[in-house]
Amino acid sequence: MQTCDFSRSFITFTTKNRTNNARIQVESRCEITDQDTGKSETYYLVASCKGEDTYGKGRLFFVPNYDFCMIYSSKDFIIIRTYHNAELNNITVGDNKGHFLDVHFHIKMTEADIVDDNNEIVKATLSNYPINGRTEICDNHAKIHATIEFPIKTMNVNDQTLMYQVDTGPILLPNFESKKDRMVECFDLAYIAYNRSDEAHFVVLEPTPIKEVSSDKVSHYSKVLSAKAKNSIIVIK
Repeated sequence: MQTCDFSRSFITFTTKNRTNNARIQVESRCEITDQDTGKSETYYLVASCKGEDTYGKGRLFFVPNYDFCMIYSSKDFIIIRTYHNAELNNITVGDNKGHFLDVHFHIKMTEADIVDDNNEIVKATLSNYPINGRTEICDNHAKIHATIEFPIKTMNVNDQTLMYQVDTGPILLPNFESKKDRMVECFDLAYIAYNRSDEAHFVVLEPTPIKEVSSDKVSHYSKVLSAKAKNSIIVIK
């Protein structure tokens, strides 16, 4: 089977006036399929960086600073800026062709094997093979099927009991309750954990009160969700 080699997959955007070409590594991808029509579109989350004065001559990081990450489809994008103070968070949404001079997708696919035997999962982990995760979830009401794929950066294994547990992220998690116009806006950033094939657990980034009695909020992975899912372990040899 084919899986994404995230270590060699990048999206590069070129600014309108060609003052910058920013190559950013892909962190996660999610294929959204309409179960009625069979049509699908793939969305890509690229790695976070920090708000910066690109090619500046003085202080290079903006103050206050923020996490900067992007989600792309073949047609559109969203920039997510996440500050320490959640009230400052903001986004930019648009069409790739209208906003950038060029957007280049370099997505490297490679051969791999789905491994469903715990003994083999433990062996592959301790042999330091690259391992991807794949999680499939559905919104039966909207008839949407989502296949989320991601590199497993943290894998826990017990070589005595032959147990494993994925704990990794960030990933793209579809928000099936979102009413946004563009699908590229209908994702949450989350971490994922699972130790079985039929259930996945997520902790989602959202504005989080500092104290129960305070109105001040920070951006934090705090919302915990669980869902029926089809989880796979994919070993790249």
